[in-house]
Amino acid sequence: MSLQSNSNIWKWNFTATIRRGSFLAIVLALFFVVAPGHSQTIGTRTALSVVSEAAGTTLTVTVKDPTGAAVSSGTVSFISNGLSLGSAIVQEDGTATLTLDKVPASAKQITAVYSGSGQYAASSSASAQVQANATAGPPDFSVAANPTSLTLNPGQFGTVIITVTPENGFTQSVTLALAGLGLPTAATSLFTPNIVTPTSTAPVTSTLQIQTTAPSTSSSRNEAAPFSGSASHVAYAMVLPGVLALVGIGAMRKRGKGIRMLGVVVLLAASVSGLTACSQRYSYLHHPPAVNTGTPPGTYPLTITAYSNNGGEVTSHTLQLTLTVN
Repeated sequence: MSLQSNSNIWKWNFTATIRRGSFLAIVLALFFVVAPGHSQTIGTRTALSVVSEAAGTTLTVTVKDPTGAAVSSGTVSFISNGLSLGSAIVQEDGTATLTLDKVPASAKQITAVYSGSGQYAASSSASAQVQANATAGPPDFSVAANPTSLTLNPGQFGTVIITVTPENGFTQSVTLALAGLGLPTAATSLFTPNIVTPTSTAPVTSTLQIQTTAPSTSSSRNEAAPFSGSASHVAYAMVLPGVLALVGIGAMRKRGKGIRMLGVVVLLAASVSGLTACSQRYSYLHHPPAVNTGTPPGTYPLTITAYSNNGGEVTSHTLQLTLTVN
């Protein structure tokens, strides 16, 4: 009776220990996995102000965390009627500013949308009233896009749909170009098409594709060679075949039949090595292309210029984009 009781007590203690251990493991998993995941994203608050002047309309955004501290990373896009009027990079003081030389006639309200970052959550501001440029006047056009902020990994590409909207009966062709030196190294851009012609009432679109480059490594295959760099190429193309040729000629001058045959073989080897060393394949295998570092990470401001020339006057407008490479 005593042994059976002790056995039951031992089994109960063992089961209780397993349960306590499982509970402790769950608590530790929640602490080390779930808690850090939630602590990595901080909420943000976005506020937008609009100032209209004769020179243009300035949109200023302030991004802060719940404590009121400035958020100093990420980008902000300015949205109206489902299209973006441009984007800007958030500065160290938590502000992002965009100046529009022309506000589309259809734009009545603008909302600032903060993209977020690895540390901060995305957010958007309340809509702000904006005064569009007067519709009465000479023929003109406005430019908008969707989206105006791209985040890519090296090797990826992104597309931006650009919309050119005519105003006051504008029907001239509009040329699109990426102005300045905003594109980072090893990145390309292409407009399809780069010249658009809206009708007097209907807008027209163009697609901008931005392609980044992934890094790649390349190692030379002549690490075990007695020489390196260009000296290795010279050694294998001239010195080594020359030495083999001299050895072959010297062997052929001997009287022994076996030695002469060896000389012929050495001369053939000299010819083959010389031709191989001078070939393009040899150069490629032993001197491969330089290492490609790819598109460097960072946030880059880009400017699209849209301009039209009616033969005597040039009308142009700009659109601000931001490209973030992780």
